[in-house]
Amino acid sequence: MSIGFLKKWVKFLKFNTIGIICEYNPFHFGHKYHINEARKISGCKNVVCIMSGSMVQRGEPAVFDKWSRAKTAIENGADLVIELPACYALQSADNFAFGAVSVLDRLGVIDALCFGAETDDISSLEAAAKITAASPEEYNEAIRERLAMGEGYPGACEYALTKLIPDVNKDVFSPNSTLAIAYISSVLKLNSKIKPFCIKRNNDYHSDKSDDDFQSATSIRKMIANGEDYTAFAPDYSALRTYNLKNAETFILGFFRNCLTDSLKTVVGYENGLENLVINSAKRACTLEEFFSLCTTKRYTLHRIKRFCMCAILGIKKNLAPVDYVRVLAFNSVGASIIREIKEKSSLIPVTKAADYCGGSEAFSIDVAATDFASLCCDDTSGRTCGKDFLCSPYVLKNI
Repeated sequence: MSIGFLKKWVKFLKFNTIGIICEYNPFHFGHKYHINEARKISGCKNVVCIMSGSMVQRGEPAVFDKWSRAKTAIENGADLVIELPACYALQSADNFAFGAVSVLDRLGVIDALCFGAETDDISSLEAAAKITAASPEEYNEAIRERLAMGEGYPGACEYALTKLIPDVNKDVFSPNSTLAIAYISSVLKLNSKIKPFCIKRNNDYHSDKSDDDFQSATSIRKMIANGEDYTAFAPDYSALRTYNLKNAETFILGFFRNCLTDSLKTVVGYENGLENLVINSAKRACTLEEFFSLCTTKRYTLHRIKRFCMCAILGIKKNLAPVDYVRVLAFNSVGASIIREIKEKSSLIPVTKAADYCGGSEAFSIDVAATDFASLCCDDTSGRTCGKDFLCSPYVLKNI
């Protein structure tokens, strides 16, 4: 589908508020382009971002705290940034997407969903999404076949889709396209009225190289860690504290060395035998890097192992009840009006101050625990204090 046709299509639908699912780890100028392009193409007035909080989908803390990342998004075009609960953020692509889309859907104010992908061939993405949403037996059987051969889940899904759609556009198997399929599939599963569309990415999601304009978040994190100048590609973050999972090395190794095998069997992402692999690897490893290396196999990717470990540490169990809140991280004057609209239309409770939350969602406690764990990972030891969720307020961009 051409961009010109897409512009006509979305304008016909008359979007008012568009949602963006993100991590901003960290926010860079490619993200700013995405926000501006989504607004331009859709003609929408409002942009709501649902952003991973203290922990990201890679299974580690974000490089900067969630309030600083949300603040940067507001300063660069977003109107409201809400937190994607850690119980959803620390999930596989399918469950990450479903959690995020379900929250956006329940807000009652989101008309459209905009995401980046390596292809703007929306018809191919939708064809794949229809299969993953319907989950026919032929598809599931193909996945089981590859898993039995020791292949990882992402590769098994790619094989299954190729088997059912032999002439599928191969770009749909690139990292962001895979997420795009998961977003569309989630919309279909929820029977949501949200209309998804994509903007083609011009650079590789995991690339260490830049094009003329943008650098990937992965590359920018490496530049920050190496003390290199990244300010041609992202705002200046030199005043912010950084976070690194390695700082919790002793805690993580000690946690799993002392784990009971049965305690891991109810954790999200568990498969038979995974508890023994993780516990035995922790007992053998002398460093965090060695621990993850011992756990990683063809079937269990590094990021899957890291997510499982974080879910175990934070107590993210299977069959967790749906959230009953939406945590506000940053907003401007338009965002303030959106929050008021959410209060009128949604069953979710907008939370601007953690101390005021009086709901009963276990997910909220997990978010607090996630921030406390991330604090242990702060490179600046003075930033490793507990309870930041109760001390930090949302950033508010006031009209000038």
